[in-house]
Amino acid sequence: VDSDFFGTLGTVMFFAILGWLLAAVLLLEKDAQWPRAFLTAKPLELSPRALEVQSSERPKAESSRYIPVLGVGSVAMLGIFGRQGLWRRRLPRALLAGRSPKLVEVRTLVTRPAEGQSFARRDQLLDMEKEMQQLWSEKKAYEEDAPNEDVADEDKFFVTFPYPYMNGKLHLGHAFSITKSEFAARFARLTGKRVLFPFAFHCTGMPISAAALKLEQCIAERQGGLAASTEEAAESEENSADPSVFKGKKSKAEAKSGGLDQYDIMLALGIQDEDIPKFTEPTHWLEYFPPLAVRDLKRMGAAVDWRRSFITTDISPAYDAFIRWQFKKLREKYLANGKRQSIFSVTTKQPCADHDRAEGEGVNPQEYTLIKLKVKEVPSEWKESLGDADVFLVAATLRPETMYGQTNCFVLPEGEYGFFRMLSGEVFVCTRRSALNMCYQDLGELKTLPSGEEEPVCLLHKTGQDLVGLPLEAPLASYDTVYALPMLTISMQKGTGIVTSVPAEAPDDYACLADWKKRANWREQYGVKEEWCQPFDVVEILDIPDSECSASAPAICEQMKIESHRDKDKLAAAKQEVYKKGFYEGVMKVGPHAGKKVQDVKPLIRQEMIDSKQAVPYYEPEGKVVARSGDECVVALCDQWYLKYSDEDWTKRVRDHVETNFEMFSDAAKNNLNHAVGWLGDWACSRTFGLGTKLPWDEQWLIESLSDSTVYMAYYTVAHLIQKSAAMDEDSHGISPADLTEEVFDFVFCIKDELPADSAIPVELLEKMRREFKFWYPVDLRCSGKDLIQNHLTMSLFNHAAVWEDPKLWPKAFFCNGHVMVDSEKMSKSKGNFLTLEESIAAYSADAVRITCADSGDGLSDANFSRENCGKTILKLTALQAWAEESVQKLPTMRTGDLNFLDLIFENEISICINNAHKSYSEMAFSEALRAVWFDMENLRSQYSILSNGDVNASVIKRLLETQMVALSPIAPHFCEFLWQKVLKRDSLVVKEKWPTPPKETDAVLARQYELIQGTLRSFRLSLDKIKNPKKKKKAPTAPPPVPKRAVIFVAKAYKDWQVEVLKVLQQLELTDENEPVEKDYMKQVREAESLKELPKQVFKQVMPFASFVMTRDLKARGPEALELQLPFDEAKMLQDLCEVIKLQLGLEELEIADADEEHALGFQQQREAAGPGKPQIAFLQEELAAAA
Repeated sequence: VDSDFFGTLGTVMFFAILGWLLAAVLLLEKDAQWPRAFLTAKPLELSPRALEVQSSERPKAESSRYIPVLGVGSVAMLGIFGRQGLWRRRLPRALLAGRSPKLVEVRTLVTRPAEGQSFARRDQLLDMEKEMQQLWSEKKAYEEDAPNEDVADEDKFFVTFPYPYMNGKLHLGHAFSITKSEFAARFARLTGKRVLFPFAFHCTGMPISAAALKLEQCIAERQGGLAASTEEAAESEENSADPSVFKGKKSKAEAKSGGLDQYDIMLALGIQDEDIPKFTEPTHWLEYFPPLAVRDLKRMGAAVDWRRSFITTDISPAYDAFIRWQFKKLREKYLANGKRQSIFSVTTKQPCADHDRAEGEGVNPQEYTLIKLKVKEVPSEWKESLGDADVFLVAATLRPETMYGQTNCFVLPEGEYGFFRMLSGEVFVCTRRSALNMCYQDLGELKTLPSGEEEPVCLLHKTGQDLVGLPLEAPLASYDTVYALPMLTISMQKGTGIVTSVPAEAPDDYACLADWKKRANWREQYGVKEEWCQPFDVVEILDIPDSECSASAPAICEQMKIESHRDKDKLAAAKQEVYKKGFYEGVMKVGPHAGKKVQDVKPLIRQEMIDSKQAVPYYEPEGKVVARSGDECVVALCDQWYLKYSDEDWTKRVRDHVETNFEMFSDAAKNNLNHAVGWLGDWACSRTFGLGTKLPWDEQWLIESLSDSTVYMAYYTVAHLIQKSAAMDEDSHGISPADLTEEVFDFVFCIKDELPADSAIPVELLEKMRREFKFWYPVDLRCSGKDLIQNHLTMSLFNHAAVWEDPKLWPKAFFCNGHVMVDSEKMSKSKGNFLTLEESIAAYSADAVRITCADSGDGLSDANFSRENCGKTILKLTALQAWAEESVQKLPTMRTGDLNFLDLIFENEISICINNAHKSYSEMAFSEALRAVWFDMENLRSQYSILSNGDVNASVIKRLLETQMVALSPIAPHFCEFLWQKVLKRDSLVVKEKWPTPPKETDAVLARQYELIQGTLRSFRLSLDKIKNPKKKKKAPTAPPPVPKRAVIFVAKAYKDWQVEVLKVLQQLELTDENEPVEKDYMKQVREAESLKELPKQVFKQVMPFASFVMTRDLKARGPEALELQLPFDEAKMLQDLCEVIKLQLGLEELEIADADEEHALGFQQQREAAGPGKPQIAFLQEELAAAA
């Protein structure tokens, strides 16, 4: 028994008891459910109660059902904490992997539907979807080829989605973004276009290779840990027949972090222990995950032409040949070789591009000037380690022009500093992190450790406190000697940990120097002598025009009342202000460049310092970057191939295209793209580690994963003709990859018009390939997440511009969406709301997921996927199915013949919904399209039945149902196809129907009448409700008031003369899109209007309240229609025709329609006065009034 056995045993017993108590508490709750996130990484499915409740009360569970819970309470708790890596060392691996029989029993208790409940509705949808997917497959619904040359010009729509990376299963975030392409493709097909939506799978780059490497290391660690545990060793002996099954512990680092290691990640993906070692071979990932992605996308109903599917890397020789051709084209003008500063992974020994990063996407190298402050007197006790080498404290600065104002330098007292040997023989004092950057920039010296890792050569370690008081020679400073002082706010994660002090132009420096001058207690605490700080006054180095003080930092510190260098927030704001003014407005006051603008001389001063050996160039990442291999990246000077995105002519051509011929569907997205076009700069496109295509002329290099994914959309156009599909069994046309020469691709992709000489590919096939490309290109739409704007999407435009001179072959539009949250929280395994696509469909059905994705939001803002709404969608879909089946069955018994007033209104409303949906689909506003074809049409169905009291016209119902099935099919294709085929008994596919364009223009008058009917009935119901449910008084309860059985509706044919004049004044006001007046003091214009000044005093008193009501209430509710002087129809006649409908809605026996301009026998002066065009008022007659009448 080793030393920590008893401690471990006590801990295990504690959590066992805790788990038992938790189980006991749950017994007290009749409807208690175990939180699944505790017991499984899978997401919580929707409660069966939310899907379908077949009994009104959940039966009490027999106590015997919960006996196993008590038995496994401790096991569950141990499993919980074992899952998090806290107790892995002592617990059997099989238990912690979640396959213990008792733990499985607990999971069954959690997920089994309660008695009296079922998932029948969801399962009904799943069965429906499976049947429709089979139908589409048999009919080859989504396989599209270019038409023959003799066919007249045909509209086409080519949409693509960035192929997802295959290091795991597709999740809801993928699905949400994919639906944008999906909806657009299906809508385009309905509008009569020939549509191509292909799909492929990305495997190039570091992520898979890095994960395979980490898994190999993890398995080795677990095997090592296996021997350390007696219990685990015994378990290993039981499994000795299968040496591929490893059951070990987590690494120490993983145990401390509490995170999942690579082995656990594989388990979470549903991979069995015995299969996990296969994934140490990167190619196995390519064999395992793409088929799962194809399966899940087919289950989702993706309208993909799977013949054109492929996997990247040289595992697909034809695609590999295409990428090699692409880079030969790039090399002609825009590809170069040389040493470049690049974000670099120390572990993999290669540049780390955006898609190779676990953290820090979009971060670039930041250029600094490394100022060398020479130590004038090295302590004698240090010399034994340092020898006679010159020692420098090195500070990284962005403002070398201010070095004339140095008064000291700062160090962090508790910071750890190393004395690192440089290749020049000098010793630099800085942090290890910055020294590592220097070594990879050919400044510092590296040594190789026994482990194989490389480390900067460090001669001595000291804390910042040890450096305080060192006398220094600061380049360009007016003081011969300056000293190192403490600064308590230095970050050791940026720069070198050494800060040179220029108090004239740096608020932090000024505040800190002031602290040491005035705070004697601080000086005593940190051992700072007065002579190190007191004699050093601010040195003015810049003139700022129109500024009272030459030294900006002291002035702003005084202005902002900054008391200490610990006032971080104030100092951050001050720093931004001072730096901006100094650079853009400052003029040098000292040195050989006095009188010149800072922005002009800054690079000159920097170069002069470098040339005189007072400084060196230095780079580090703008922010923290972590590679997929797990190491924090540095900036390295790499000899590599790079794309010259900084080329001015290239950039101009792309920018012109973006500004004149391009659609982004959002001003914000367009601005981001424009910025990225100018910002991109040169891009390292080669590496040595990972999967991918080799550079054809220099095969030691692989092409990185962003650079090989920029024009592959062109490959889609011919993929089905030159390769075997990655998603189907169909083979290619017998083309050998060796036959795909540069000349072949030049001809196929319209670079050259001449057929390739001596090609083994038949001429007919070559011409067919070229025809495919010419028909489908350019890409009409590419959809992706907003995070790809800064790299992939921008690079795609550049690469198209490089390969094809003609802008007509460049992409025409990008649509970018935000990330998707689940239940208003970021999707996360730790929060239990991480959903794979497979799990989402299994839990809710594909169409419910698709509808919820459409409803979640569009544009760059993050969307929210509500699981509750997704569950409700199941109910709505099955309810609509039931109504459709019943309605179709009743069609022969419904009213036929001429359409009445209500029929015409609802026919018109159907057309309005269709037009709104068409507009929204076209604008990629899918939540609005869903509103029109789902929510609005469902409301129409309900209102038609209510207002007609069930007396509906068969042709209206049939049109409503057929129209909705076609218009909703882009979003819910399985459901619509099923009803189209099985309920409406149509022979065609709904997904290939034509868009249901209304047979005639919509009628604005009918639309106004419907709006008035809806608004009027709503108003009448509220008035009736006030009578039925009066406010309760504090006195004794009284009998409920009698329910009115008679009412009078007062209708005003026109406004009163003075009201007309007020409305005319209000019509002159300019309104915003929200129907609010642009001029806030609009009431002043009403008050001062000449046409109103002549009104009698008593009438004028009513003007302002009337104007205020119209603008604050009516206008917001009804829009500009509220300012109309009269209605375009006979309101009284309309209401008279609807008398029976109104009586039925309000439960009335008698209803009178009266003219508001005429006196009424029962008075009702208030209602008559309030009535106006489009605002009828109702008066309910109480019992006694009705009797008197």
